[in-house]
Amino acid sequence: MFREVLFERVWRAQALRFLRAEQGASTIEFVIWVPVFALLLGLVADAALIYGGQARILRVVQDGNRAMSIGRVTDTNTLESQIATQLRPLSARAVVSTTVTGGVINSSVTVPLSDLTATGLVAAFDGLTMTVSAQHMAEN
Repeated sequence: MFREVLFERVWRAQALRFLRAEQGASTIEFVIWVPVFALLLGLVADAALIYGGQARILRVVQDGNRAMSIGRVTDTNTLESQIATQLRPLSARAVVSTTVTGGVINSSVTVPLSDLTATGLVAAFDGLTMTVSAQHMAEN
């Protein structure tokens, strides 16, 4: 009987000590918040890569339009091919279109956003596209 009472008291004391202990409380918070911050970091990285890709695409389109305006490129098919070739490392699925109307060269590139992201965390980017266009006056 004495042994049972002693065992019950010890067990209760250990159970109460376990319930009152605060060790590991910060670990639980860490485990809860780390995935949220990792997702946020991935979103920021993807957004930065999308904006960087947009700037690179715009630069390639502007350079192509400039080349056509000074006569280095003579027809729209050649210009579209050159722009697509320069953008191939960035996006193999880029669609390029160029028109010349009234002495104004207008080129536009449409790229799937999923080609510009690194993490692929956001499935919403899979169906979206980005169109970058630039105009340049022909000089000749």
